[in-house]
Amino acid sequence: MRTIKILHLRDTYEIGGPGKTILETFRAIDHERFQLHLGVFAKHGESGDSPFTTEARRLGFPVHFVRGRHSYDPTMVSNVRDLVKALQIDIVHAHEAKSDVIAYLASRVVPVAIMTTLHGWIGNGLKGQVLIALDKRIVRKFDRVIAVSRQIERESLVAGVPKEKLRLLHNAIVVEKYQRTGIRGAFHEAVGRHVDRPVIASVGRLSAEKGHADLIDAISLVKQSGHILSLVLIGDGPERPKLARQIQSLGLEEVVHMLGYIQAPQRLLEGVDLMVLPSHTEGLPNAALEALLMEVPVLATRVGGTPEVITDGETGRLVSPQSPRELAAGILEFLNSPESWKQMALRGRDVVKTGFDFQARTRRLETIYSEALGRSV
Repeated sequence: MRTIKILHLRDTYEIGGPGKTILETFRAIDHERFQLHLGVFAKHGESGDSPFTTEARRLGFPVHFVRGRHSYDPTMVSNVRDLVKALQIDIVHAHEAKSDVIAYLASRVVPVAIMTTLHGWIGNGLKGQVLIALDKRIVRKFDRVIAVSRQIERESLVAGVPKEKLRLLHNAIVVEKYQRTGIRGAFHEAVGRHVDRPVIASVGRLSAEKGHADLIDAISLVKQSGHILSLVLIGDGPERPKLARQIQSLGLEEVVHMLGYIQAPQRLLEGVDLMVLPSHTEGLPNAALEALLMEVPVLATRVGGTPEVITDGETGRLVSPQSPRELAAGILEFLNSPESWKQMALRGRDVVKTGFDFQARTRRLETIYSEALGRSV
């Protein structure tokens, strides 16, 4: 049987959750049955080099740049078409609204199966909202649609995706990469100065929907109650200047530390006392899986697929989104009862190990690829 050739399309600079899933899929896939290629969007004149493409090349993942004059240049469609022809691609696998649209349009001019993984529809600004509205119309026509959470599965059905094309496939994690070593102090090295304990961290792109502004407000409320603590934000993004101004206006410069993007945060997580994920919307947060495997308690908002990882009061705590006061109350609860939160983290670690293993996820993905081409497994 001929090897199935798959072109992953991804519009990103940083690795992030979806990018990490793509890279780990390349590691875990059965290379005798599947040949993976990576298509990354870039403007003319740009090198295209990024943490994502650098790591892909390091793994031996073939990288191809889909170039255009600007982010929505229609010639990108013909570039994808040419890649499909040159590489004899069987499936184009898209990963966000932009690559969904380009994959769909390319499939209209060259025969190729198309799939998408829906990580969550996030529309920041009018352009993003228009793109998502278009995406919800076209994904109905894809050969397979993967939802990373039950919430996204429900949203997909509402958007008109036929049930027979829809597959639930949770995000997962390579368990072996998240083992505690007992070595702490990585924060002092990363920040470059003393960091007060307990250390609260939030991992994620600094984008409006991630809710970091709510968390900073919550930290201000906790500080007003007399507690000493530190907040470390791990990630970068368009909201960074605005968040820096907020930190300054609240007088939290000695409390909140923005470390920027860190590709492998495991050693930093070993020094974290509490992970807080204040998102307004989510697919299924890899940061929660990573924290629990590192035995770090999690406080998160009750959005998207997060409740499919965090069972409130059992494996972590959930609060309402866009509520700094509820976040502050959760942090105070942790500060007053850290040991009970540690027990929740240990239960969460066991749930992640048994229910979110990456090898098992990859075997299910291989089945979906074969289904998309009408092949038996």
